Amino acid sequence: MTASMEMQRPRQDDDAQDVFSHLGKVNVDFVESTAGAIPTTYADLVESRISKVHRDYLMERHGTLELDPIPSIDPADPYNWPSWKKLANLVLVAVHACMGTFAAAGIIPAYKTISEEYGVTVQKASYLTSLQIAILGGAPLLWKPLSNRYGRRPIFLTSLICSLVNGVQFILYLFLGPETRYVGSNVNPDQPAWKREYLSLRRIDPTPFSWFEFVKPLTMVICPCVMIPAAAYAMVFLLSNVLATVEVPELLQQKFDLNTEQLGLQFLGPIIGSLIGEQLGGTLSDLWMNTRAKKTQRKPEPEYRLWLSYIGFICSIVGLIVFLVCTQESEEGRWNVSPIIGIAIGAAGNQIVTTVLITYAVDCYPTDAASVGVCITFVRQIWGFLGPFWFPPMFETVGVAASAGIGCALIVSVSVIPILFLHYLGRGWRPDVNV
Repeated sequence: MTASMEMQRPRQDDDAQDVFSHLGKVNVDFVESTAGAIPTTYADLVESRISKVHRDYLMERHGTLELDPIPSIDPADPYNWPSWKKLANLVLVAVHACMGTFAAAGIIPAYKTISEEYGVTVQKASYLTSLQIAILGGAPLLWKPLSNRYGRRPIFLTSLICSLVNGVQFILYLFLGPETRYVGSNVNPDQPAWKREYLSLRRIDPTPFSWFEFVKPLTMVICPCVMIPAAAYAMVFLLSNVLATVEVPELLQQKFDLNTEQLGLQFLGPIIGSLIGEQLGGTLSDLWMNTRAKKTQRKPEPEYRLWLSYIGFICSIVGLIVFLVCTQESEEGRWNVSPIIGIAIGAAGNQIVTTVLITYAVDCYPTDAASVGVCITFVRQIWGFLGPFWFPPMFETVGVAASAGIGCALIVSVSVIPILFLHYLGRGWRPDVNV
């Protein structure tokens, strides 16, 4: 609908007839909804743009028109799902995503056993994890186009079938995981929503495949508001996650003479740190943006969220210093909790940076959210894949404690400084999200 029709009172009958002939399918209630005064609030603006039937459905389902984006009138639209269904899918997807990295990291405590069994060094044993990190980064380039055509549910179920150890999760997702790839239509569907969500295993998007679609997410690297957060996040992930987990056997197991079980307990540090960091990066981030929105009476600019990323950078730098310095200064053969505290602090910083920077990039390109996620994941995983190849030589050349200086310099130069520029110049580098 044109701006003049949205913001002005209806004209005479002959003009109204022209509007009907031009729009064709516009509902009479929709046209009548523009007959009031000029919209002054977001809810009034939404009310002026949708039909009466649509408006009544949203009020009955959500109790408000203050919705962004505006859900359709279809119960199969994920925006219209009840909270329990959204939460169930969130848990299932989170657990499934966790299993990929869990499988990669699960063998870390056994590096020494693997090295002895196959007659290789601990460093070479760590490449088993590095390889999985690289695969996790490249696989979404294949799955994204397939899930766009056939739906996310069939791809999800196929992946669970391929991983027989997740049989329980397959059963749960079969009954609790409806299709989330929603393709809207102006035609009223004949089938009920539950049949389309759970029983439909067909191609939902007839658009032909093209080779470019498999690499299209990588073209997002030309967007500064995606590439700068991706690089900044990847560097923090490399030093606060990969280094602080993959190198633990080489640094702590030999230093404190730990067995496999004792080594595994050292990972309580990053688990606790990540849980704390997610509360700061998730809950605090939403509260930060909502408070700003209430204060200014409008949606805040995405750059306002970047203020919280500096907390993550500081925690990552502090955690890296504590971990490496305390590891070198600790007494041989006598376990010390200080390095684990450093790992926990770094993990909290990594989680804050993860949530804030990925959310910022998606806020800048909301219509390309899937491509943004695939691009950032690819950059992060390939960056992390390379780390274990040069960490041990760095430790041998400059020392464990001095390596903290190199890591801090990398975080400042690749993460902090570029984000500072993005913070103040990003508005001119991205599309206007309020259009």
